[in-house]
Amino acid sequence: MRCPQGHLSVAWGEHGGGQGSRPIIVAFDKHTCESCPVRPSCTRAKHTGRRRRLPPQDQYEALQAAQTWYASEEGQQLSQQRAGVEGTLSQGVRAFGLRRTRYWGVAKTHVQHVAIAAAIHIDRIVAWLAERPRAQTRTARFAALAPANALQPGEAAA
Repeated sequence: MRCPQGHLSVAWGEHGGGQGSRPIIVAFDKHTCESCPVRPSCTRAKHTGRRRRLPPQDQYEALQAAQTWYASEEGQQLSQQRAGVEGTLSQGVRAFGLRRTRYWGVAKTHVQHVAIAAAIHIDRIVAWLAERPRAQTRTARFAALAPANALQPGEAAA
């Protein structure tokens, strides 16, 4: 493997990662990295050279296949369906306390979940009858910090 400055790695090895993952660690020479002018942009390590962590090949291939599938038409449709389900769950958590249960036992908890589902349906029917518009997607906290004159997604800098 080559670093951005063109230096070759000196060692490759498996790391005993947890949860069944055994990532591959690629190490670069400490002495080469010490004298590199762009070291701060490559690594934060103080006493070693740059290191890269790569997933095992089967995990990498599975990730690539999943990304390709989600970019396809079928994946996009499934993602839109999931967005609707996530919106319903978010409404249940935020407006109706779905994350906590009042009762002990599976049967009573199930009754509470059914009641919350009915309440969500009633709330949506009332909103539809009152012609109340749906809520817009929230702006991420980091995106909210951007200045008003910043480029919008898809715009090109002149």
